[in-house]
Amino acid sequence: MIRSIALSTFAFTLLLSNAGHADYQWGFGNISLNHLDWSQGTEDKSTKKDFTYLEIEGGAQHTWGELYGFFDIENVGKTGDDVRTASKANLRYYLGQTGFSVYAHAYAFSALGFSEQNRVLGLGYQVGGEGWSFKPFLGFHDVSQTYFSGSNGYMGGWVLIYIFKIKGHEFMFADWHEYEFDRKEAYAAGNGASKVSHNGAASIWWTAVKEMSLGLQYRYAQDKLGTPGSQSAVISTIRYNF
Repeated sequence: MIRSIALSTFAFTLLLSNAGHADYQWGFGNISLNHLDWSQGTEDKSTKKDFTYLEIEGGAQHTWGELYGFFDIENVGKTGDDVRTASKANLRYYLGQTGFSVYAHAYAFSALGFSEQNRVLGLGYQVGGEGWSFKPFLGFHDVSQTYFSGSNGYMGGWVLIYIFKIKGHEFMFADWHEYEFDRKEAYAAGNGASKVSHNGAASIWWTAVKEMSLGLQYRYAQDKLGTPGSQSAVISTIRYNF
């Protein structure tokens, strides 16, 4: 059920972000070119290499809830075995005016000889004000992977956004974080054998003009992404907003 919800979410996200709809409040869409630069320490302990990726992203706010999704093509400019894809779909269905929501997301990654999809179903909460929002979640975690399939404990996390202006220029600070716990030993074996892990990114964005944004992200992970221990990277982005 989670997979069906998530795939539908991604498909509808870009379609509904600018649609005239009775429940529609606002939406956004963009396409960006990004370069991810792993730290030297991360490269020394793994096979990870720097790469460039193209991303399509969109979201929509409705009276009944929220939709969000992205699709990445990694190693843009290369062909064959080097090309990878990643995508995420997210749904929050509001439980009236309580501030709580039914939360569901699916993240999928595919490369030569390996694929993985992480699915989460649980509860979310959303609170915010003028120019800011904080949206935590907690749910059951399920995985379908080349080497493991089944229940994989729990996942919690949040998305934090703060928009501000400096001398008339619009900036946005954003932070997302995911924390996995009570992971199965068979899954954790490839991630430092730890039953817990976390990963996320903190970013700053400057909207130079309405159609164009520049971003800088600090990407981090611990016992995640197929590598034991800590990892970090910096992502530079140029984004076209539509």
